[in-house]
Amino acid sequence: MNSSDPVDNPLGPVVEEARKLASAVGEKAQQAADQFRAQYPDVYGHLATAGSELLAAYRAAVAGHERRWCAPESTGTEHIDVDD
Repeated sequence: MNSSDPVDNPLGPVVEEARKLASAVGEKAQQAADQFRAQYPDVYGHLATAGSELLAAYRAAVAGHERRWCAPESTGTEHIDVDD
């Protein structure tokens, strides 16, 4: 079954319309961002820098959690098997 073929998939027309809508919204957002960047280059630069800093903070937080999640189990815990 081909998900892009409306004959095989009853949601085909709905999916296609959703794709068209997402594409149109994305184009409008890109146009708005381009216009904002042209009109307010300093503000756009500050927002881009702030976005990069937020992403770096998020990555640091996730990396810290990943280290804890992947660390070997602490010796201060005891496994209790409740299936017996």
